[in-house]
Amino acid sequence: MSKVKLLDGKIEILGTRQQVARAKKVLLSNINPLVGLKEPEARIRIQDLIDEYGLKADILYCGNTVWSRKRIIRNLKRIIKAGTLYDPKRPSYVPIGSMLRMPVVGKTILSKYFYKFLHLECGSIAHCNIQGWVTQYPTLEDLKQFFRKNEYGRRVLDSIPWWETDVRRIVQDIEDLLFPLQSYIRHEHYSSHT
Repeated sequence: MSKVKLLDGKIEILGTRQQVARAKKVLLSNINPLVGLKEPEARIRIQDLIDEYGLKADILYCGNTVWSRKRIIRNLKRIIKAGTLYDPKRPSYVPIGSMLRMPVVGKTILSKYFYKFLHLECGSIAHCNIQGWVTQYPTLEDLKQFFRKNEYGRRVLDSIPWWETDVRRIVQDIEDLLFPLQSYIRHEHYSSHT
């Protein structure tokens, strides 16, 4: 695991040596537009760089992860297409005693990256691991219910701090995909008032 700090320590890059080197090169070549930005604007700028260059390193701004919008939305589209967060054709089994086995979620469609986003940013506990989370929210309808009301009893978007602009942007995109009619109405409302 390698680690590099940039912009007087405001930006921290973590990952394999190759991931960190690549992210450092991209960020250094785009550092001038980041100088002097307030955190909300810097987070959006960094998110755009992560997605434009397909950076895999973890990039933190003032100690908080900046998330890839493309990675999460691409995974969500796979989940929407499947209708579940796991592959029902590939179950796993947990032994209970010496003879009995209980089926559990095996191969997940939910990526580890999206799972981390859900339990670190969206108002959920980790549920031990990704399989535990998917067992709690196995279907697309369960995921929709979670975004309407997370484990703290709030709409996910309402529980994201205003300065986490990259996270808010992703959650708004998620809501647009999960609730297309509401998205259409919201966008029509905004366009009619401009």
